[in-house]
Amino acid sequence: MKTSFAAAFAAPFALALAVAALPALAADKPSVVAEVNGTKIHEADLIAYQRTLPPQMASQAPYEALQDMAVNNMLVAEQAKKEGLEKDPELKQLYQQLLVKVWMNKHLRSEVTPAAIKAAYDGYLTSAKPEDEVRARHILLETEDQAKAVIAELKKGADFTETAKAKSKDPSAKQNGGDLGYFTQGEMVPQFSTAAFGMKAGELLDNPVQSQFGWHVIKVEDRRTATPPTLEQATPAIREDLAEKLAQKLVADIRAKAKVTLYDRDGKTVEKK
Repeated sequence: MKTSFAAAFAAPFALALAVAALPALAADKPSVVAEVNGTKIHEADLIAYQRTLPPQMASQAPYEALQDMAVNNMLVAEQAKKEGLEKDPELKQLYQQLLVKVWMNKHLRSEVTPAAIKAAYDGYLTSAKPEDEVRARHILLETEDQAKAVIAELKKGADFTETAKAKSKDPSAKQNGGDLGYFTQGEMVPQFSTAAFGMKAGELLDNPVQSQFGWHVIKVEDRRTATPPTLEQATPAIREDLAEKLAQKLVADIRAKAKVTLYDRDGKTVEKK
């Protein structure tokens, strides 16, 4: 699975987007919503606390619940200070991590806008080439002889779906009857793709195809030209891609201005900037 550099910031970024859409509270209001041991909690503080909550909770929590949670949060924080936890090394590390997330979140939120997403989507539509898709079923078997025997049964009228459920070693076949859905050529192993994309809709392949998984009996159900996703469908992937690229650039820009020296485990310099 692809490891995204921006993944570390994805949660706060998504949360910020969710909270930004909330109409319940106004950040510019200076009104006091509570007072705890002489310390006032303002409506802006309540909004800041609201942003720390999971998106679903943040969007559904009523004013009174947010108010109560903010008060309790402040009381516990005061108690932690009384117990000297401000000097705890763990807090220093957590503070640094939080600071990084808040800083990155601020920049991602200002750059990865609906307009930027729309521009990226339009660019994709301009450059994207229509791709052929095939919908196929397969029956996966251990040996070539087993596969040839199954093809002979199918040619005599055996139902492909039921045969796949009964004989395929692909675990998913028991539920889907060997249906792989629609896929483009690059989404399958080369041997399978070459065979499937050389067939017509409704055709059963005369000879089984071998891959690293075993021997495949293939039937093509349909062929079509893939339609591009809508803006709404593409938005999550585009947002992640833009955030990934921006996060890399932001860190690279900062690091380019810094003096960084790295050492190996023996204390020898391995990189110097």
